[in-house]
Parts: sequence; structure tokens; C-alpha cells
Amino acid sequence: MHLLLPGLRYFEEVARQGSLRKAAERLHVAASAINRQVLKLEDELGVPLFERLPRGLRLSPAGELMLHQIRQWQRDERRLQEYLGEIRGTGCAEVRIASVESLTDQLLPQVLAAFNERFPQVRFKLMTGMTDAILEQVVTGDADIGLCINPPVTPKVRFIEQVGLEFGAVLAPSHPLADREALWLRECLAYPALLPSSEMFHGSTLQQVLARADLEPEPVAAGNRILTLKSLARAGLGVAFLNRLDIARELAHGELMFKPLFDRHIAKAHLTLCAHSDRALPMATSILAERLRVAMLSIEPGQSD
Repeated sequence: MHLLLPGLRYFEEVARQGSLRKAAERLHVAASAINRQVLKLEDELGVPLFERLPRGLRLSPAGELMLHQIRQWQRDERRLQEYLGEIRGTGCAEVRIASVESLTDQLLPQVLAAFNERFPQVRFKLMTGMTDAILEQVVTGDADIGLCINPPVTPKVRFIEQVGLEFGAVLAPSHPLADREALWLRECLAYPALLPSSEMFHGSTLQQVLARADLEPEPVAAGNRILTLKSLARAGLGVAFLNRLDIARELAHGELMFKPLFDRHIAKAHLTLCAHSDRALPMATSILAERLRVAMLSIEPGQSD
């Protein structure tokens, strides 16, 4: 049940998507109906909320203020629903988590499963993405907590915990380099390389390592998901470069091998648990955040600082 009027919810989605068509697709409502509600809202407020541009809609100054207020109302509505659920005994608390893909394989499901045994009436909403998108979701309130890699310092985001993750080469047990304890980056690149797509590559540990070594490898394949890179490496197509935690399941089953790199000045990637700096976490979210923090600190030696 939504307590906010449809016009306010429609306006927020249009602001998020930047167009009536995309908002209509997300809400499963006709674009004409959304437009009527937005125009009605503007008429009632007496100010334009959007600047109508050839390539879409852009928030006006009044629209930016309105969007900020609506998102505050949405957070208040969610807390109210949780409190009412506690009164009814239905336990309607929901925890929204934005996470990088690698944590959704083992660590995050294990923590959520244990949490669910203790608090079976709490629901979870999981969203995966890259670090920039995760931080944006935390800032806007779309996510209560975020789990990301190497986040920049952001004024509205506080870091609850950070752990370092070892970075290295990932290859199949049948690969010619599989019997080596550690490797040099340059000798890895003598073999076919599996690299992340531009979105994953930007700001990554691999980008920093290649820049310092002044190397520009030509990949045999590129992918925009960790799952893709792991699958290609497991098939023997080439060498991927990931954090040890990315392949925790495959390491446990002997499907992939992780080789640290000898190269100097390779900074560890930092797995970071974060939340909005100005918002107190609801009780269920706070308890889950603490469990995630403990799980991060218990990552087996060799995976963290």
C-alpha cells in the first residue's frame, strides 16, 4: 500500500528516469496518464517541476526541491509501514541492499539465510550493480545499505566497514601457469587475457595495475559480469584478473585457481559496507549491517588485510 498520492509517485519516477516513456514502462501506466498527473501537480503548486527539452525532461529548481521532499516522505512512509506492521504483528520490515555481484554468490546469501532464521518476518530486496550505482542508491535512499568495491569518499555516504581483498590472476587448473605459486602480470599477458568491459574496467584495480605497468593487452574476450569472466576462465579460454573473493566458490570446488601477482605497488581492492551518513538505520537493518560487518572481517586469511 502506498500512502503517497499517485501524482507524487509518478513525478518521482519521471525524475528518476528522465522521460515519461521510461517512467511509464517502469510503472506499467500509460505515459499520457503520468503526464496528466505531473501537469496537474505543477498546476496545483503553481511552478514548473521540469524543463521540457528536445531530448527529455530535466528537473527545474522547484522540481529538485520537490524530489528531495518526496524521497524524504517515502522514507518516512516506509518507517511508518514498519511500525504499523509491528503493531499488527505482521513484521513488515524490509531491508534493501545494493551490492556488487561477487558478494551475491556466497557471503551475502549465507548472511541473509542465517538472519532469516532469527528474523523470519524481515524481507530483503537485493539490487546488484557497479560501485557508482550502489553509492547513488544509498544517497537517494533506494538502498538502506551498500556493499561496493573501492568507493570514493562521498559526503553523504559513511563507511561502516572496509576490508582489503587480494587481487591476482584467475585461471583453470589445466592452464600452463597453473603450477606456479605466484605470477608476474607481464607473463600472464603472454597468454590470452579475459578482461572486463569498459564499465567494470573503469576505476578497477586492474586498470590501475595495467596503467602502472604501461601495458595495454588485447583480450581474447571481454565481459560485463564477473560470472562471465569466471566461466570463460573455467573453460580454459584465458586468464582473468579478479579478487580472491570473486571466485570463493570455484576455489572451494577446485574449478579455478588464484595466483597472486609479484608486481609491486598492487593495491588491494577494498570491500566496503556503507550507508547514508545522515540517516539512522532502522533496527532490522542495523542488526543485519552488523552481521555483514562481522562476516566481512571473518573472510579467511589471504583474502583481506
